[in-house]
Order: sequence, then C-alpha cells, then structure tokens
Amino acid sequence: MSYNFKTIQVIPGAKDLIDIILSKTQRKTPTVVHPQYSIGRLRKFYMRKIKFTQQNIHEKMSAILEEFPKINEIHPFYSDLMNVLYNRDHFKLALGHLNTAKGLIDNVAKEYVRLMKYADSLYRCKMLKRAALGRMATIIKKMNASLVFLEEVRKHLARLPTINPHTRTLIVTGYPNVGKSSFMNIVTNADVEVQPYAFTTKSLYVGHTDHNYVRWQVIDTPGILDHPLEHRNTIEMQAITALAHLNACVLYFVDLSETCGYTLEAQVQLFENIKPLFHNKPLIIVANKTDAKPFEAIDVGMQQRLRSLAEDNHGVLMTMSNKALEGVMDVKTKACDILLAHRLAMKSQGDRVDNIANRLFIANPKPRDDKNRDVNIPQTFSSGVTFDAMNRKSAKDLQEERGGAGVFFVPAREHYDLEVPEWKNDVVPEIMDGMNVADYVDPDIEAKLLEMEKEEEMLEGMHEEKRNELNQIMEDNAELLESRERVFNRKHMKQVEQRMHRNTRVHPHNPTLGEVNETLGGMGVDTSKVQERFKGVRRNRGRSLDKQVDGMDIDNDGVVDKSRGRSKSKSRIPEVIELNKQTKRMVSKIQKKWKGKQAESDRHIGTKMPKHLFSGKRGIGDADRR
Repeated sequence: MSYNFKTIQVIPGAKDLIDIILSKTQRKTPTVVHPQYSIGRLRKFYMRKIKFTQQNIHEKMSAILEEFPKINEIHPFYSDLMNVLYNRDHFKLALGHLNTAKGLIDNVAKEYVRLMKYADSLYRCKMLKRAALGRMATIIKKMNASLVFLEEVRKHLARLPTINPHTRTLIVTGYPNVGKSSFMNIVTNADVEVQPYAFTTKSLYVGHTDHNYVRWQVIDTPGILDHPLEHRNTIEMQAITALAHLNACVLYFVDLSETCGYTLEAQVQLFENIKPLFHNKPLIIVANKTDAKPFEAIDVGMQQRLRSLAEDNHGVLMTMSNKALEGVMDVKTKACDILLAHRLAMKSQGDRVDNIANRLFIANPKPRDDKNRDVNIPQTFSSGVTFDAMNRKSAKDLQEERGGAGVFFVPAREHYDLEVPEWKNDVVPEIMDGMNVADYVDPDIEAKLLEMEKEEEMLEGMHEEKRNELNQIMEDNAELLESRERVFNRKHMKQVEQRMHRNTRVHPHNPTLGEVNETLGGMGVDTSKVQERFKGVRRNRGRSLDKQVDGMDIDNDGVVDKSRGRSKSKSRIPEVIELNKQTKRMVSKIQKKWKGKQAESDRHIGTKMPKHLFSGKRGIGDADRR
C-alpha cells in the first residue's frame, strides 16, 4: 500500500476560515425580514442561520481531521518519519485542538438555538444570532496557531516522496559524499543533486529501475555521521528511519580513496555502530571510487576487515566506480537477485505456504491387497510400432501443396476412425425436428423438376405471344389514341379554366340611353320623360344653385342649404363573394404583411426581468444567470 499525502486540501488560517464560513452563510440563507412576519417565523429565520453556520464549521473541521493521516494507523516508517520531521506530540495536539473546537461550536449552536425559542422580538432574535456567530468566530480565532501548524505540516507532507514500504526496495546508505547520489542517478531515472561537499542530500529521494521485467524502488538517504543516536539531527534521522522500518536490501557505500573526508577506519566504525539496523536484511558492502584507488591498493588488513564484515553479516563485498562506470550494473543486479531470493525465503517460512498446502489435496493410492503386480506394457507398443514424426507432413505443408491460404480446406474427415473407411465421405444426414430430412425426399424429384421447368417455359412463351399481339394493336390504333389524348387534354384544360373563373366577380352591365329607348319603345312606352331626365341630370352636375333642377326633390320648401358642398357619390357596396378554402389560403398568402414577428430563432425575452431569475439569493455557481 502506497501513501499519497498530496491530496490533502489547503488549510486556511483562522481569519480566512471565518470569512469563508460567514460569507457562505450570507449567500446560502435568506437575508430579508418583512414587517408582517410573525415572531415564530422570525425565530426560525435566525435559527436557520445559527444551524447553517454550525454545520459548515463542523464539515470543514471534520474534513481536516479525516484527511490528515492517523499516526497509529499508518505504516511505522511514515509514523516515525512524521515524528522526526514535525514531532508526533505537537501533531496530535493540533488535531486534538481542532476536534475540541468542533465540539465547543456544536454546543454553542445548540445552546443559542434553545435560547432563540424564548426570544419575543425581532431585536432579541437578531442579538442572539449575533452572539452565537460571535462566539463561534472567537473559538476559531483561538485555533489560529493549530491551523497554521497543520498547514505547514500539509506542505511538508506534500513534498515527501511517495514511498511504498511493501515493494521491492534498495536502500543506499553510508557517510556523506561517498557516491550514493551518483549511483542513484546512474541506475534510476532520478535526478539527485551531486556536489563535492557533504550533506548535499538533505532528505529521502526515490528512483525506480527495472530488473527482470519488474519495477524496483531505490531510495537515496542523507549521509550519516558516527555519533550517538540522541545527537543525530533531523537529516540523519530520516536515513535511520528508512533503515529501521523498510524491508529492503541495504547497500553500504565505502569510499576507498578517502576523498569524502573520512578514513576507512571511521567508515568501518560507522558500520559497526548502525549494524543492528541491518539485521535480517540482505546486505552489500560497496567499495566505491576504485578509479581513484583500487581495492588491492589499500592496506591488506583493511581488505581482510572489509571481507570479514561482509561474511559476519551474511553480506557480499563488491567493488565499483561511478566515474568509470565499472561494476555499477553488477552491483545493481546482485542487489536485486539477493533481495528477491530473500523475499521468497521469507514467504516460504511464513504461514501463507501452510495455508495454501491446507487447501490442496494430494492423492496417495494405497495397495488393496498383497499381490505383486508387474508393469504391463501393451504388445502393440512393445512390438515396435514406429512413427516417423520428422517425415510426416504438417497441415502447413498440405496447405501449400493444395492451393495455399484461402483455397485449402482442412481434410478433417481423414482422421475419422470408422468401421468402414468408405463411410468417411458420406453425406452427414440433416436432422430437422428430430427427423431425417433424407427420409422425406421424393426419389422422382429431379424428373418432376424437369417437367415443371418445361411447363414454365411453355407459359412464358404464351405470355410473350400475348404481349406481341397487344403491341401490334397499339401500333395499328396509334392515330386513334393520339386523338383520344387530345380530346382528354382539351377537356382537362376547360375544367381548369372553369375552376379558375369559378369565383371571379361579375360586373353588372349598365344599359345606355339608346338601349333603354329601344327596349321601352318596343314595349310601347313613351320615353320622352326619360330622355329629358337623363339630359337634366347631366346638365346639373355643376355646383351652381341658380340652375333649375328638374325631377329633383328639394326639402325645406325649395330652399337649398348654401353651405352644403357637392354631395359625394355613394360608394357601391361590394358584393359578398364566398370563397372556398383554397382561394382563401391563396388570398391570405398574397395579402400577408410581415410585421417583424418573432420566430423560434429570435432571442426575445417577453419579460425583461423574469422573477425566477432575479429573485432570491444567489448560490455558488449561479452567477451566469445575471
């Protein structure tokens, strides 16, 4: 299981947290009180604000407490590492303060909600709400130191490398400036800073490498000095923590050239000092910087001492040079191999093998009597049945001989073991509804099929003759058909014209004076007065009032109103014509006037400020509605 502390959310300070809580309360709860509200409604109004604030603070603090790792539940490596970096007691106290503050705020909210039930005016309700939120803010302000400390812890946890305590791991350790980081950069994809002075590496660095198609984890630790444990600083304690808690292969680096600033005797003494941390772990003592001073060039006594250190601790002594790249990959391969063998040995000694063996059943047959039964070898096998497997043609060879891929059909029936070999090529019977189809096949089916085909040919010939006769008749009567078509076309045109003029308005014919004289004269009627009246009407179309008016009725005893102008001619009342549906539709299309009516694509809002968009409090994420 790997631990990822980078997902912990940012912890705001006391002032920022108060601003966040009160701003959310202001946005998410009603803010307007009307004069007609009853006292019961006012109490609920302010109770809601107190409860909402308490719930927000409870959720924020619960999230902080849940996101931080629990010291007693995580791996001992991370537990001790956090103790080294931040002091476990301070960390627990900060989280405990938050938990206590959360309970106090819950109690404050509960108390003021109870007091709100006895408020008898708007002023008292408002003051109780103000006091409740003030006390909650005061409690949060007192937690400022704990919040700031936890934010610093969060930042440092986010910078820690992601180390899996249970995977295959190589740990590089030793004095400062002995070549640990250079080895790390060569065998992994890490980029650790390398400088020619001590304590360049001040924290744990993680890299990954591949060996036997498996991912391996390599950890570079800060340098360790030879002094008591209580005198070690935070940088050294990180390396001690990794060595103590990670089940890994330890690579202890020794600088043969002593250019690191420490003698071989001091490096051996450091090994003796931290040797208890290597217990029950694979160990490789790496003699580094052989390019500057070969292993054979050092004192023979020191050579023997290094070999004895490796043998006494069940380790291996190897030489290498980072600068010349000599033996680097050999050290990596050897470390991976011995760690893999160690992990397999640990698994075989554990309870998991016994649990698997308990789930397996191994059958051991027991003799049923005392008879001695010899081995029975079949006669056909012992007589020498030979089989030349090398000369046998494979399916690939047969495919190439018989047309290649896509043409060759695998002769599956050749392997059939039947009583009569000729049965291999028989047609497999088709079974339908539990019955053999071949049992219902007529033996004279082919003869009947031939007769049916002949009958179809004869009928087809008869149909062809009828078609030819019909075509001949059509050719003979072509002129008759053309005249018939012209008649039908003319009839159709007349129907169309009649349909077009069906609703046409007929203007009335006004007879002339000659036509009237002729008509009335033929009937024996005197037309003199008609002629005089017609002439008088035409003569009196002027505006003069001195002219005699013949045949006109004048009201008010012959006095004509001088102020009255020329009479307007009466407009004729148009005849009402009833139109059918089709004509009405055509008229409406012609007379239709576009007045810029809105359509589906028009961006038109009938109500400029609809209430459902512009009333109430805005929530988070709803700003696009304004």
